Amino acid sequence: MNQAPAMTAPEVRANAGALTGAATKISARDVNVFYGEKQALFDVSMDIPDRAVTAFIGPSGCGKTTFLRCFNRMNDTIDKCRVSGVLEIEGKNAYASDVDPVVLRSRVGMVFQKPNPFPKTIYENVAYGPRIHGIAKSKAQMDEIVESSLRRAGLWDEVKDRLNQPGTGLSGGQQQRLVIARTVAVNPDIILMDEPCSALDPIATAKIEELMDELKQNYCIIIVTHSMAQAARVSQKTAFFHMGKLVETGATEEIFTNPRDTRTQDYITGRFG
Repeated sequence: MNQAPAMTAPEVRANAGALTGAATKISARDVNVFYGEKQALFDVSMDIPDRAVTAFIGPSGCGKTTFLRCFNRMNDTIDKCRVSGVLEIEGKNAYASDVDPVVLRSRVGMVFQKPNPFPKTIYENVAYGPRIHGIAKSKAQMDEIVESSLRRAGLWDEVKDRLNQPGTGLSGGQQQRLVIARTVAVNPDIILMDEPCSALDPIATAKIEELMDELKQNYCIIIVTHSMAQAARVSQKTAFFHMGKLVETGATEEIFTNPRDTRTQDYITGRFG
């Protein structure tokens, strides 16, 4: 895959400085992931800030999605997958024996590469999570949650007159925003996004990126992306992975304009990837 040329300072400067004083939401120390005998991640250590967008970049198969899936223990669903090291969310070990993965996943929402609305109405897509977690105590409260979630996802004005129509009838970009509305409806602390725009056209992608910029005011957002330009536009912190190892991490402006490792420089300038 050909990569975009290295970003110039003005392209990333809008996001610079956003990490100043940011609280740490997730702390990873020496995280290793094994699929049977094969090791996919090697001693990954980094801090991820709250109320900011952190981008994971790197070539295919480098471990960025594997690391992302550690945060909500999605790797638990894979046979023979083993995770070692320490991964704390707000100081609590996410892999402690008393942590219920189902409860953890309500706090750590995930948006996948391909929009995956439920085969339900638009309303029921958003209401599903609050209903199973007992968040809404009345129909009026559920209506309020559905509306506020769709508003936060920038979708309310487009669907308010067809809430009882199937979510699968929406366009791809609208479906992805519906999935984001479904995610925020249960009041998560963290939103994971695995290539959320790769199946979308440029206009829909721009709307999702605008949405990320708004959501970061209240959430810790982590995005896996192959797009150098997207990482530069939306993130405040960037982490570069290569062959299962975290090569370097830092403020997005620094990673794109003054990387410390030659491998990062080579990837950003398209010499490999």
